[in-house]
Amino acid sequence: MDEMAAALKNKGEPAGRVVVGATAPLMEYELQEIVRECRYRYPRIHLSLKVMSTGDVEAAVASGGVDVGLTFTRDIEERKAGTTGGLLREVLFSVPFVPVGPVASRAGAPSPVDRVLVVDPDCASQEVLPQHLASVLGEAPTLTETGSTRGALGLAVGGLGVAMVPQAAVGCGSAPEGLAVIDSLPSALVHVQALLLGGDWRSPAVSAFLSLARRTRGGLPAGAPEPAADPIPA
Repeated sequence: MDEMAAALKNKGEPAGRVVVGATAPLMEYELQEIVRECRYRYPRIHLSLKVMSTGDVEAAVASGGVDVGLTFTRDIEERKAGTTGGLLREVLFSVPFVPVGPVASRAGAPSPVDRVLVVDPDCASQEVLPQHLASVLGEAPTLTETGSTRGALGLAVGGLGVAMVPQAAVGCGSAPEGLAVIDSLPSALVHVQALLLGGDWRSPAVSAFLSLARRTRGGLPAGAPEPAADPIPA
């Protein structure tokens, strides 16, 4: 009732607080453009951004602690639009991820591929390297949870493992010195999904934020295939 009253008071202009829970890679590299555009187009919307693990995002949406949850998925067809576990899931846009590690000290020197740096072990983007290396090595690699993409990059530069990070983290010359994309390991295209409580009504502020996220990031690539569930061979 308060949200509807605020919408009427502002003559249809979206207004109010929108609590967004998102995983670390999303918050660090994928939401800046959306937040900037939201501040410009909808100055009456108050965004409250919270960094959470994948599991915590889903729990927070289910409990009403956040209005919109943002996580990664590789099941684009199954979750393009649907409700599971009482939560509505909608794929908004796609994000390319690339494997990175330290620059070899000499030509042909092996990378530390038996150790994987993961930001969030439950995140779909972080499952690719452990699955692939387990199939290649015959055993699961050692995992180190970093809690942030920047933390993973710093540890990778130090030779403490390889990491799967958003391409934006290493694109346009922004990669830390001593870090390189490892072409022999698989890259991945994962998809950002919005999680909301099931129901037909959304506040004007939440609806405006979701619409803006779809438009700002350009949605899904045309004809994008469903990501492979099995590890991609090197």
